[in-house]
Amino acid sequence: MTSSPSSSTFVPIPTHDRLDALDVLRGFALIGICIANVEFFNRPVAESGNGIPAGLHGLDWLTAFLVAYVVSGKFWTIFSLLFGMGFALMLERSRTAERPFLPAYGRRIAVLGLFGLLHYLLLWSGDILISYAIGALALMLMLFARARWLIGALAACFLLAQLPGFGFAGWLVTPLVFTGLVGVYLRSEQRALFPLVAIVPGSLMLLAAMLDFAGGKGDMGALLAIGAALVLLGLLAWGFDQPERARPLRAGVAIFVLTYGLTSLDGAVRHFAPQSGPVSSVTSATGEQTDAASATLLQYRERTARSIEEKQVLTNGGYADAVAMRLGHLEARMRDETGFVVVGVSVFLVGVWFVRSGVIANAGRHVRLFQRLAVGGIGFGVGLGLLSSLISTGRPPGVDDGGYDLANALMTLGSLPASLGYVAAVLLALHGSGVLARVRMLAPFGRMALSNYLMQSLVFSLLFYAHGLGWWGICRSEQVGIALLLCALQIVFSHWWLARFQYGPLEWVWRALTYLTWPPLRRSA
Repeated sequence: MTSSPSSSTFVPIPTHDRLDALDVLRGFALIGICIANVEFFNRPVAESGNGIPAGLHGLDWLTAFLVAYVVSGKFWTIFSLLFGMGFALMLERSRTAERPFLPAYGRRIAVLGLFGLLHYLLLWSGDILISYAIGALALMLMLFARARWLIGALAACFLLAQLPGFGFAGWLVTPLVFTGLVGVYLRSEQRALFPLVAIVPGSLMLLAAMLDFAGGKGDMGALLAIGAALVLLGLLAWGFDQPERARPLRAGVAIFVLTYGLTSLDGAVRHFAPQSGPVSSVTSATGEQTDAASATLLQYRERTARSIEEKQVLTNGGYADAVAMRLGHLEARMRDETGFVVVGVSVFLVGVWFVRSGVIANAGRHVRLFQRLAVGGIGFGVGLGLLSSLISTGRPPGVDDGGYDLANALMTLGSLPASLGYVAAVLLALHGSGVLARVRMLAPFGRMALSNYLMQSLVFSLLFYAHGLGWWGICRSEQVGIALLLCALQIVFSHWWLARFQYGPLEWVWRALTYLTWPPLRRSA
């Protein structure tokens, strides 16, 4: 590193040139993330997709219900939108300054991934930073990778997957194919290219799914879902004009809706028309051949065992035991990240569109759009979640999900429109007058989002885990009260810190490693 950048160096953006709206939105999102995360410092992270736990009553049940349907799933989506906006802003700055983008951004996501790995191992297994780093890498591949790079990466994954201890490499094939196809859509200047590369393999997948069904195998869910998604995306791309600026929005929304729409359809079929016919053979973790019902039972037992282990270690074990447990789960965690590539990137792309279209930079000129988003997005998104609660609010014990998979898919489907509605409501407040305009006080809190996010995990781990105060399992209303109090203290601290320094402590380290220069930390007198 050097102390002063040369004229050819791509340097961090000065604080006075920042978009304050993005910092306010980060601060707003961080409050929601804190409220959602505190539950899983009092409950195994392995149960994070299981909804409201049974046995809650009164204020605790009401708190859990409001968090589940107003907060959970919405605020990490807002952060994903902001992550996509940050990517697009940094890309625009590099192009305007005629500086190379990829080296600096590559270092940026590598450092973010390192922060995430340390956060996961040392503090909390519910880390989201690893997911963002992997999603950002996929976004870079979509927008910049050449075909020979992707083909080489696919070949490398196939070869690595054959080696002992590298079986996880095989899981990377599907996201690489996905990123390649979406990249063709985003960058191709030939109208027929993307429909061709999407419809042909998609049709082959649909044919294979039908042959599996005709042969009595029945295990056609993945082929059917991916094949249908590719064919539909190809038809949409062929049938509608695709101006380059609109492509990120259309691709992002289509991928998100198709993903959770198909998941909802699958859940509905299993809930309302359960199959009693033949099931397929799968291989368990021990290498034994089992049918699909047994595979579901095996998955349930593994999830239950992990939940029991997590609770036992965090409520009775020491700090070294907790780190060792998370290290043991790391490979499974990384394997699960392949699913985030699809969902996370879809939201990133919507964020990219907000910047490229000029909507976020000129928010005051798009009041009507934000009004429609606020009313329609929140009404539809939260409403869909409330509707899903009539089916199920939590996964029951045992193998049968009791319709919860359908309910959860519907609730998650509503998270994107709800998040867009929340973003629009905050921007309307920010550009309005009166008491609501005071939302701008969240800007310093959001400007230090990385430091504050990791500080929240540190505080919660010291409060709730056995190697701290051991408050694990306090009631839900008290959990949320602690989360809100912590956010209030962090808002005050952020104002104090940024009155004296230009960046949060970890933001400063992040920028230094990204740009290979030491940005000034203290504010000049």
